[in-house]
Amino acid sequence: MNILIVDDEPAVAEVLAHSLSRQGHATTVAHSGEEALRIVRDATPDAMFLDVSMPGMNGLDVLQEIKRTRPSLAVVVITGHATDAELDEVKRLGAVDVIPKPAALTHYHQAIERLGRKTRFPSPKGV
Repeated sequence: MNILIVDDEPAVAEVLAHSLSRQGHATTVAHSGEEALRIVRDATPDAMFLDVSMPGMNGLDVLQEIKRTRPSLAVVVITGHATDAELDEVKRLGAVDVIPKPAALTHYHQAIERLGRKTRFPSPKGV
């Protein structure tokens, strides 16, 4: 699987990329929302690990644009500081999974399994 990792913290992105690469996945790293959208326009990743809290274009903005332009792209959100409202929006926008950033490196394999199934969170009532 070709996975795009988007996180403004280079150390987090690189460790996650290294771990996924060791599992046999091709990885690309972007450190901003704008850079991620450029990569998605020019390449065809199979999935994206996306941080919510980033300066400039945040992860919610990126996810909204991805779902508008590439609705089939599977997105796993990684976050350490998302509010309940942000998590609700992530689910509404169709993220495959949300994993807490401190646990991202230990639970990414579960997210990869869900990416393979492309299951999504249950939709909130009325959405």
